[in-house]
Amino acid sequence: MTANTMHDDQRHSRRVSIPEQPKIYDAHSGEVIGELVNLSSDGLMAANSECICSGSICQVRIPLIKGKRLVDIHVGVESLWCEDANNSGTYWTGFQIIDISPEDQLILDAIVGI
Repeated sequence: MTANTMHDDQRHSRRVSIPEQPKIYDAHSGEVIGELVNLSSDGLMAANSECICSGSICQVRIPLIKGKRLVDIHVGVESLWCEDANNSGTYWTGFQIIDISPEDQLILDAIVGI
């Protein structure tokens, strides 16, 4: 099973791959917590060097390209699952967006193509 096919049964929104795989930053400490793999209007999947346990809540900042501009969105996310990526030292983590401003939601929806 690949990262893009796992947990398909739990998805409710269209997901788009993010080829740039921007870093995801902890909004408070500024530390990198992973890289963005794919994104939907209500969730995202990240590649992390450590498992982010199910139920963990984080406030994150994600730099995204909208048109030709770099924009930061700030979202509160909750980890729904975390799986080892074939013993590679990388973990896939699925997050549900639980807090986002209306402005950032508009940016996210435009990037996802809603």
